[in-house]
Amino acid sequence: MIWLPALLALLPPWLVLASLLGVINGAACFMLVGRDVSRLAWYALLGLLAASLGQVVAAAVQVPRPLQIGDVNVMVTSLGACGVVLAARVCRL
Repeated sequence: MIWLPALLALLPPWLVLASLLGVINGAACFMLVGRDVSRLAWYALLGLLAASLGQVVAAAVQVPRPLQIGDVNVMVTSLGACGVVLAARVCRL
């Protein structure tokens, strides 16, 4: 795991924080609506991608920032991750 700090140094801090929020929100949504434990990794991965994409879109569109940590709009990132994970659950993915 010696390579992990070097890899994280290449990523911008907002992307790392948005990704962590996505994994947390994906796991939380799994606890609410998940079916079996074998799908937890998919929920976390989907949350990670959705939160990162949600942050990029929110920064491009200039949405209001009621809850912000650094450059990350926590509200939009969390809503994006939970929304995509719940939509995937409704579509039976």
